[in-house]
Amino acid sequence: MLMAANNNTKTGKFQVEERLQSLDNADLYDLIHTLMDKKPELYQLVLEWFKEKQEYTQESGTNSDFVPLNDSLLFEYWENARSIISEFNEYGGGPEDDEYEAYGYLEDISELIIEGNISAIAKIEFLDAAFEEYNYGNSGFEDALMDVFFNICQTKEEWEYLVKKLDEQPSNWRQKLVMDIQRSFLHNDEAYLKVRMETLHYGLDYWDLVEFYSGKGDSLKALEMAEEGILKGEGKLTELFEFLLAHFAKKGDTANLERIVHTALSRQTEEKNMLDRLFEYYKSQGDYERAKENLLKSFGFTGRHGSYYAEYKRIKGFLKEPDWNSIEPEIFNAIKEKDLYDYLRICLEKDMKETVIGSLLNLNTPIYNQGLSIEDGFNGLADELACDFPEKVIEYYWKKGYGNIPRGDRKTYRFAAKNLGKVKGIFIDILKDETTWIKRFSDLKSEFKSRPAFLDEVKHL
Repeated sequence: MLMAANNNTKTGKFQVEERLQSLDNADLYDLIHTLMDKKPELYQLVLEWFKEKQEYTQESGTNSDFVPLNDSLLFEYWENARSIISEFNEYGGGPEDDEYEAYGYLEDISELIIEGNISAIAKIEFLDAAFEEYNYGNSGFEDALMDVFFNICQTKEEWEYLVKKLDEQPSNWRQKLVMDIQRSFLHNDEAYLKVRMETLHYGLDYWDLVEFYSGKGDSLKALEMAEEGILKGEGKLTELFEFLLAHFAKKGDTANLERIVHTALSRQTEEKNMLDRLFEYYKSQGDYERAKENLLKSFGFTGRHGSYYAEYKRIKGFLKEPDWNSIEPEIFNAIKEKDLYDYLRICLEKDMKETVIGSLLNLNTPIYNQGLSIEDGFNGLADELACDFPEKVIEYYWKKGYGNIPRGDRKTYRFAAKNLGKVKGIFIDILKDETTWIKRFSDLKSEFKSRPAFLDEVKHL
């Protein structure tokens, strides 16, 4: 009976294929039309099937008109993407699977654009439709849509239409996009400058003008805008200061170099960067005294701009021995006040091991968190001292491990286990005292016997 059923299945399948092959054009059309009515998604598959056939005939040397087919596929992909993007706009997001699906359709559109066979009318209609979702601005797809908009525009008329769509809802970001289009794609310097000069607020606004004039070969105007920018611009001014410093350094104009750095100091921006560059300039000129002066000034702005340890090494490497011996105590004490970790790194290099281990033992017990880089640094110092002070390093790690047990969750337990593993390593590998470790660890487990999650995290020790 089973064999008969299998034969019937094979026979039925064969009969379907045979019947399909026997259909005339009218019946075949009726079948496909019926299927598309019941499964609208089949329409896209049919279009893609025809596209493959068109590509095949083109490779064979037959002329084929891709444009109407690509236009249809463009809007099919867009409607599929739009159904998701519209829902994301309504709710401010959505399922990750839907997000990936929408991005996939936008990639399909991009591939059609790369082929270059989309009509100008279809592009305009697409921009109108897609901007309805872009203007809503709550889907999270805005950047991806703008990438598609920029890719789809190729002619002057298309870029101008994109400018028109952007201008319908003015904003600072849209103004920037319009300026990019006027400058880079429409090459309309007058239109670009009109908008640009109306929106000079941030340092990067001025830098945009500096790049524009530099590209035009107008170095005087570029310098003028850079000078204005370091005085009036807000926010990031790095590029402007570096542009001016490089210009005057090339000319050997020390008066203006000093003026630019003074401006940075008076505006309380880019101080360390500019002082470092002035130091490098005088160093390259062999002017030791001025280089030293700016290097020491730069040290005062280290803080969030760099590593005190690296600055200590840099100053030591540059200064002449008498100058270094004179200034080193002041720098050393300043670092002690500013950055304990870098101070202890220097202490270790100066063979002040007692100071380092004492400071480590006085640290507050860290609670597990997501940013453990500083704690890892302190651990590195402790590891370097393990052979010299094994008992004290044991207490350092025991304190860190024990202190994270009472708060009780898996993350703090893992952190505790990591530190207890360090304790075990010192007992066994350095002190050769496994007995004491076993006793101390056993007592710890007894103390926290009511915490099965903790016991589970340390079961490997």
